[in-house]
Amino acid sequence: MIENGLRTITVLQGEYKLSAEPDVVLVTILGSCIATCLWDEGAGVGGMNHFLLPGDPDDKNGNLRYGVNSMELLINAMLQKGARRSELRAKVFGGAKMTKGSNSIGKSNSEFAFWFLAEEGIHCVAHCVGGTMGRKIRFRPSTGQVQRMFLQDAIPSEPTLVRPSRPSAPPAAAGAGDITLFD
Repeated sequence: MIENGLRTITVLQGEYKLSAEPDVVLVTILGSCIATCLWDEGAGVGGMNHFLLPGDPDDKNGNLRYGVNSMELLINAMLQKGARRSELRAKVFGGAKMTKGSNSIGKSNSEFAFWFLAEEGIHCVAHCVGGTMGRKIRFRPSTGQVQRMFLQDAIPSEPTLVRPSRPSAPPAAAGAGDITLFD
């Protein structure tokens, strides 16, 4: 789909997509799922995944609905397209609490994403996770620019905190960092 001169590619649950084309925007809708946007600005390549559950780091079945597989495959695909591991940067979104009760899938997903990035030595420069609202994410993989739009509350909301990511420790609650909006 072409919108405002940009080609939009949808990333569905259990998928990842990447591009080095400057006119491409990757788009997804999240609830408790996580989307990790990775890019290497110098190489002009980036990608986005959309995973449903963290998965077991020892389980190598390749199912992309699990974060452990989705993250590894996205990183490897980017490296094959010319990205350099040392230059990869990340922005993480999603992990909302979409139902009442003690459902902690969103929290587990976001904790996994931050753990995985730390283990791989990839700096998370911004994030917006937690809360009770879904999110629509538009990501320009060649530049790392992101547009985040909140969707209606699934359950009564709590205030969302805005924080830059800290490489030393994953966030304990909702937050956002340097998110660039674009048309």
